[in-house]
Amino acid sequence: MIKNIFSKNNIIFKWYESKIIKEKYLIINIIIKYLIFIIIYLILFYYKYIYINIKEIIKVEIDNKFEISLYENNLNFSNYLTDIKPIAIYYPEFNNIKYFNNYYYNLLKNKDNKISEIILKQIDLAKSHGLYGFGIIYVFGNTQNIYNSVVDFFSNNKIINFHFLLIWKNDNFGNYLFDILENKLNNFIKNIKKYLVSKNYIKINNKPAIFIENPFIFEDINETILILREKARNNGIGEIYVVFPINKYLNDSKYIQIFDAVYDLSKFDFLESDDNKQNIYYYSGILYKNIIYNNIKKNFTLFRTTFLEYNNSIKNIFKDYTLEKYYILNNIIIDWTKINYNITNGFIFIDSWNNYLEGNYLEPNEDFGYASINCFSKALFNLPFKENNYNLIKLETKCIIAVQAHIYYVDLINEIINKTNNIPIKFDLLISTISLTKKKKIEKYLKLYSKANKYEVKIVENKGRDILPFITQMKFKFKNYKYICHIHTKKSKHDILLGSNWRNFLYENLLGTKEIISEILIEFRNYEKLGFMFPEPYYQIIKNIDNYDSTEFPLHKPNIKYMNFILSKIFYRFKIGNKIIFPSGDMFWAKVNAIYQIFKIRFTNKFPKELNQTNETIMHGIERIWLYLVKLNGYFYKIIFKHY
Repeated sequence: MIKNIFSKNNIIFKWYESKIIKEKYLIINIIIKYLIFIIIYLILFYYKYIYINIKEIIKVEIDNKFEISLYENNLNFSNYLTDIKPIAIYYPEFNNIKYFNNYYYNLLKNKDNKISEIILKQIDLAKSHGLYGFGIIYVFGNTQNIYNSVVDFFSNNKIINFHFLLIWKNDNFGNYLFDILENKLNNFIKNIKKYLVSKNYIKINNKPAIFIENPFIFEDINETILILREKARNNGIGEIYVVFPINKYLNDSKYIQIFDAVYDLSKFDFLESDDNKQNIYYYSGILYKNIIYNNIKKNFTLFRTTFLEYNNSIKNIFKDYTLEKYYILNNIIIDWTKINYNITNGFIFIDSWNNYLEGNYLEPNEDFGYASINCFSKALFNLPFKENNYNLIKLETKCIIAVQAHIYYVDLINEIINKTNNIPIKFDLLISTISLTKKKKIEKYLKLYSKANKYEVKIVENKGRDILPFITQMKFKFKNYKYICHIHTKKSKHDILLGSNWRNFLYENLLGTKEIISEILIEFRNYEKLGFMFPEPYYQIIKNIDNYDSTEFPLHKPNIKYMNFILSKIFYRFKIGNKIIFPSGDMFWAKVNAIYQIFKIRFTNKFPKELNQTNETIMHGIERIWLYLVKLNGYFYKIIFKHY
């Protein structure tokens, strides 16, 4: 019985067997259906997200949107003293008095007695910030009454104890026959006599000073100025002190005896000279520090001027201008004046107090409040740009910093150690070099002098300059850190002095002092999306270059293909845009999360041997790609420029 039940011919067995077969086919059908669905999905995914986007690759532009609020309330500097005498250029026809009377006011349209109220408030603010006086723009002619009404206030008011001088806007004196010009000059002197003899009028070497805005408009400058001096004597004023702006005609000896001094307010003529092209491209205090005035000083007394350009509509004159750079410029010009002049001639000029037409004014405004005037006063009284109350205790106590240094030139090991020892919290020092001999020497010095939490010296192949060693050493370590500082022993064999100065400039900006490093780390901590900080390009490298930050620049163009290759390895939908901004010299601080993908790419043998080094390599592509990684990872960058 039992045997019959389990026989193959039994109906129950046949039923059971057919059921298994059906279930097998059902499973196979389900698998096939799922496979078909997956294939269709992959095809659609490829078409939608890859094929279409290959045709529509997005060009990425470096549009750094990282901004720190620049608005400041008024600071009072009345308790500070200085021998410097700042004179702010003052435009009588314009007044933005939101911070004085809570509405905008234009003296051109005003007829009532509020002029004196406004000016008194301006003077109070200027004096509390250390200003010595105003250099008032003055026009003699059809609009004379507008200017007289303002200058009269300074001349007649005996209680304000605030100084002034006239900057003669003489454009309307250039198209007259000489006898007519002589008569007009006499009328001009008669008109301004009451100002020049005023107790508040600024005198230099006991002579009332007249600044002439455009002396070269006169057909015969020599004769015109001689007549002007004669009319001043004939009208009881005595000798006058005549000052004119620096100009391309400055070296012409025929002008030496006519003027008493010059001032560098005329930035256009001066900066466009062939010897100073770098100023047009690159607004940085270091350039003003290096301008050579020796030839000028042989023939003239020179008064220096600081330029406010932060709100200027003609920003292309000075690229990358910031208030902090304005602070640097003030420091340099003030130091220059202290060195070159005694107390009685310690004048400097500020362009300007209220030139709203061009946007470069010291007065408070809606966007930045009192930031500009506070900035100037900090420099004037030798105060820091911002309070350095760095609370590094709030940073993590564990080691979150890696300094990676490629040391090819072992003679610079002490420089590396001294600079990295300035880091005020725990850090690891990871060093790459190219031979066992160099490694042993480096380790000897590290053991004796380094304050690093721990150090490692890795031998790498001599290729890829500092770039490949950096990537190689950090490849399996970057996840252990929050911040990375990359440096190397930069030398320029074709120009030893240039290489040394460039290296020192980069070291100073990144690791120069405990305060510099603290500021970098605190800003990284305070601004979550700040991912990359690097020094501005060294001025000697770009001083005569007009398109340094453009993809059209000859040294950038060959490397664009490498930049796009790197992006394709990380962000396949993107390619680089029209600008190439990068850490020139390849030294920087970064948040690991802003650049981490670079350590994951397998570059294999794409780096050439050092002997085969050219400008067109994957290394040069990586050197220029950092800010594109930063941008696409959702971070922003900041340029360090003040430590020189």
